[in-house]
Amino acid sequence: MQDSVDIEKYKFLFEYQKNQFEEEVIRFRRLEEKALKYLSAITFAIGAYLFLVRWIINTIIPPSTIIEWLITVSIIFTFMCFISSWSLIFRAMKLSDIVKMPSDHNVIDFFKNNERDEVYLWFSKQYGEMVKEMEKIYEKKLTFVRKAYQDIEGTVWALCISVTLIFIKQWSN
Repeated sequence: MQDSVDIEKYKFLFEYQKNQFEEEVIRFRRLEEKALKYLSAITFAIGAYLFLVRWIINTIIPPSTIIEWLITVSIIFTFMCFISSWSLIFRAMKLSDIVKMPSDHNVIDFFKNNERDEVYLWFSKQYGEMVKEMEKIYEKKLTFVRKAYQDIEGTVWALCISVTLIFIKQWSN
């Protein structure tokens, strides 16, 4: 009777660790999906901005007035912000080796040579280690996504200033 209680305890530990790992994988994928959405938004924004800049660039290069100099500097700064945001998002989306359970002959031998409670415990430890590895990778990616979000906020401000200056120039003509 005591053995079945212990085996159930180990089985519960195994299921718990397995669920933790699966939740970590889901969290990991959601973060990558968020980064992809940021990348899509930036790509769309830079396309629209390039269209606007192409429309105005011939009238302000070479700059001769203060407003033309401000527009030129704001365009350069805005592009630098876009590049920085893009870089951070690409680093967040960088492919990572996802940890996985071993599945070689050693595992089969381990199954054959050990009791069920030892097998549950071993697999529980494996899942625990994989969760720790996933958390490390996730934290690195999360840092990049957070920095990218801050960069995107700065890019939006630079974009607004640049567009405002461009419209001021057009309205003053």
